[in-house]
Amino acid sequence: MSELFGVKVEYKEAKILADLTLILQDLTFTVSVLKRLIKLLKDNSKDDVLIQSFWIAALISYIRCFSADKCLGLSEDIFKNDKLKGDPLGCHRYFKNLRDKHIAHSVNPFEQVVVDLQLSSPKSKKREVLGVAVLSQKLICTTLEEAETFLRLALIAREKVRKQAKEYEAKTLEVGKKLPIDVLYSKGRSRIITSGLEDTGKARK
Repeated sequence: MSELFGVKVEYKEAKILADLTLILQDLTFTVSVLKRLIKLLKDNSKDDVLIQSFWIAALISYIRCFSADKCLGLSEDIFKNDKLKGDPLGCHRYFKNLRDKHIAHSVNPFEQVVVDLQLSSPKSKKREVLGVAVLSQKLICTTLEEAETFLRLALIAREKVRKQAKEYEAKTLEVGKKLPIDVLYSKGRSRIITSGLEDTGKARK
């Protein structure tokens, strides 16, 4: 069998396919992380660092898929389907709020710190300030039931994106077959160049 010769194409259908592939990768990662998180919760793991790490990773990778920064960010409309059981759109918005207002920005009451002045007893002869105490609480993960709901939500999104990616793979091939073959061969082989530290602040082309 002869060696295949790959050439990069950037027409509309190919760009949409590329964006869908990135989203699919994020959703697949989300699903994998949530499965591991659920196992930890079922096993009553005491590894709070690992549990919190999985929880944060799942929320961030999932909501990335709906970001306006992506060329083709997902719309929450994918959950507006009468055939879906429960309230998938409400669940999506709940997890988005957790990511936006707890993980990305600490603005909701899931993370609190109270600074107390420690006073002598009201019954003591001398009333005075004796010290400082800092009290804090932070949600490091949701419940097992909510983690399982999150997993079902991510699976629904992934399946829909997978179908869209298949459709655009076919459209990309259809358009590609109509292009002048000599022009395609003149492009040279496609390749992916590994980014360096100097690319940290640059946008993806």
